[in-house]
Amino acid sequence: MRMLTERQLLTLGRHSGKDKAVMFTERGGHERVRLGTVEDEVFILVGQHKHVLQRIRLDKSQRWDRSQYVYRTGYYTFSDDRSRLVWGQYSQLLTELEWPRLLRKARRKGWPV
Repeated sequence: MRMLTERQLLTLGRHSGKDKAVMFTERGGHERVRLGTVEDEVFILVGQHKHVLQRIRLDKSQRWDRSQYVYRTGYYTFSDDRSRLVWGQYSQLLTELEWPRLLRKARRKGWPV
């Protein structure tokens, strides 16, 4: 595994999905629907990945119970050729020591998680 340079680590750490629209495709469907907007996120850097927990404010038309928010986990990493940052397309794995670190950051922000 090639390690990231210091500059790449800084770029990865600064990258954010905050204020971006979140699109969703129903299983078996083809139409993308706007789910909401990333209102905030917390992260930890682990190796070549920026693991994030995002707090997404649901659009009013997308609320299926009284909740105004959904939470999404994922990660950012560099493309294979290291030319750009990409949203991870595979399931993320965090250890039993890394998960509490991520959740503590969310709780410090007052998130009810």
